[in-house]
Amino acid sequence: MSYSYLRDADDDEETKSNSLPYYPRTGSSISLVTTSKRSWLLKPDGTLDVVPVTRAKQLALSGLIFTLLAGIAFVTISISVYVISPGRVEKQKATNASDSSLLEWLHQFQADPAKERTIFVPISYTANIALSLLFTILVTVCTEVTGYVHGMTLKWGLADECRLTFNANLRLFSPSGSAFSMNGPVVNALYGITMVFAYAASSSLLLRATKLNTDLGLSIISFIPLLVLGLTLVIQATLGLVAFYHTPVLTWSSTPLDVTSALVSHGRIRRRPKRCMRSILGIYDPTDDPIRPSPRQPSPWASHKLVARVVYLVWSIALLWLVIGGSIVWERGVSFVSGEWIYWDGGVPPGPLLLQSLLIGVLQSVVTIGVHCCELVTTLARDEGIWRKASSGKGAEPGGNPLKVLFGGWQSMGLLVAKPLVHWIFGLAVSLEAGEGFKIAAQYMLVLGCCMIIVAIFITVIAIRRPSGPQPAAYGHIQTLADLVDEWSTKTMYWGHKGDLGEGPWPVCHAGTTGEGVLPPVKMEEVYA
Repeated sequence: MSYSYLRDADDDEETKSNSLPYYPRTGSSISLVTTSKRSWLLKPDGTLDVVPVTRAKQLALSGLIFTLLAGIAFVTISISVYVISPGRVEKQKATNASDSSLLEWLHQFQADPAKERTIFVPISYTANIALSLLFTILVTVCTEVTGYVHGMTLKWGLADECRLTFNANLRLFSPSGSAFSMNGPVVNALYGITMVFAYAASSSLLLRATKLNTDLGLSIISFIPLLVLGLTLVIQATLGLVAFYHTPVLTWSSTPLDVTSALVSHGRIRRRPKRCMRSILGIYDPTDDPIRPSPRQPSPWASHKLVARVVYLVWSIALLWLVIGGSIVWERGVSFVSGEWIYWDGGVPPGPLLLQSLLIGVLQSVVTIGVHCCELVTTLARDEGIWRKASSGKGAEPGGNPLKVLFGGWQSMGLLVAKPLVHWIFGLAVSLEAGEGFKIAAQYMLVLGCCMIIVAIFITVIAIRRPSGPQPAAYGHIQTLADLVDEWSTKTMYWGHKGDLGEGPWPVCHAGTTGEGVLPPVKMEEVYA
């Protein structure tokens, strides 16, 4: 059996030259040893094994650094706005004919206009919403990077506690370790809060000032959303960097085959024989009697208990926004096709910008948590797609390009496109207007509800879809994959019929994997063990 972690030909010589110190084994936990050139893992038998610096790890570190620099940039811009804005206020006061409306709006936000540090930018409404989309995409990129690192370190934290069941997890709701550990409940909650307010701040960076009549339109930049966005990105990047360097990770690849291979090769999980044709639904079957292949496999809905809850949650959120938007239109008594913008302020008077931003953040959390939970369904389907390639002519390739893994599946790609769009439309539906404060645009709210309906349909189709073919479904379930894969290889792996076992009065066949080439298809009329 070959493992994913193989030493290079010159590793023994490097080991002698570096004279690595001896690290005693403590229980069955994973220990990480780092040198200037590479990382080493203390295996359960007390020996050291090399962990290659993979492309996924390099990309993750680069993404964390980018997120940290982006956060620092937003904080710096926020400080600049805070420092230079009083002079801009005086300039506007002297030159702008609408300065009385401007100062009136500032008075509504705070008693002292000089304390509300803002800069006024003459841009069109179209440019405003386009920039809002760009900021939302930037936040999506940054949170995806920090989420990837958080998910990987959490995964191996769960593995160290023998609690890793699936390759896919709801990372914000699956704590590992003590309350204040890097993957504990407190840090997970901090990840969730910063993600919510990062999206909320991105939609409030440019406050529309439609009440002020200018030729080009007027947008107002306040230091508070800039500061909130910068701090949330810095916090996420810092948490990610600390977890990156202090959490022992067997592999930075996110594919289920690499994760299972790492656990098997390091003795964290064992293959159970005579279960080569049992899918995830047969994981707890106490018998190992031979069975015939099934032409259809179970769906994610039937394979994971949380999938149904995620589907119900997304449909509930979609209906919630449709009800809110429809209620506003009904209350105002205005036809939706009349072309008139319909707003509702909820009785919330203009007040301090920070407090109203917190209100938007609370509403934003509904969208953010709902979309986050959708990741579980799409990742389960992506993992199954990677495994099912083993029965095709192309085979399943361990490792590989992490970006290809991310963009290779239509499920993950679809959700990745939906994330910034849904958050951007929410920013248009629930926003702050200069001179008017908190507002909900009914038309955009109805559009948001329709978009969430599309997301709900998308997730539902993935959840109930049953793969065809006799290859047993695993959906990234670690023990199921360990049972189905009888030969690990660092090359492309293929699954299929491997011959007779030659046991008992009737022929019993065996199916499994190999790295030597395409295997023949299984025989549907025979039994396998």
